[in-house]
Amino acid sequence: MSVMRNFGLTWILSVGMLIVIVIPPYDFSTVVLNTEKSYPEYKLLETYGEFGGFKSTARLVYVINTTILMGIPYLIPVFILVFRHKIFKQINEVQTHLSDRTKKASLDLVRALTMQAMFPMICLIPNVAYFVLSQSIHNPFVIAEFIPFPTCIIPCLIDPMLTIYYVAPYRSFVTRRRRSVAAALTVSVAPSSTRTI
Repeated sequence: MSVMRNFGLTWILSVGMLIVIVIPPYDFSTVVLNTEKSYPEYKLLETYGEFGGFKSTARLVYVINTTILMGIPYLIPVFILVFRHKIFKQINEVQTHLSDRTKKASLDLVRALTMQAMFPMICLIPNVAYFVLSQSIHNPFVIAEFIPFPTCIIPCLIDPMLTIYYVAPYRSFVTRRRRSVAAALTVSVAPSSTRTI
């Protein structure tokens, strides 16, 4: 029942955030004028034409949404570590019912899942830092605009490696495949017979 409650709260919060931001009236012309006035060096209207946005981002609705979105990368790791601690505690409490091999496999699986859940959050930190930096400095470093792209790819590269390392069936599969490939690449050269022409 608690799992359903947690899923329900997550969905209500997510859908609520999406609905709430569209309730205030749009005023794109004011957004365009304010943005052009704040950043005249970018010539956004000339470059991109008319664009949208929200007029009053200082409203409580936007402040709450921004706070939640900016807090997620820092709060989720805390929740993950709390749940990890609870799972480790439960595994250690029932250790008399588990064999050493099963206990080790369970702990390894929890470690892998913890790391897989933490990596995307850790990779969001440079993006949040760039956002804060770009708001405080009028002309942020141009190269920093490209930080989000490689940091979003890192979890996709690391997740499979974590799975292979920590989850025993995957690790044994990769080990078997590596051995079979190595055996196939081993070429035994037989001595050729000498022929006289």
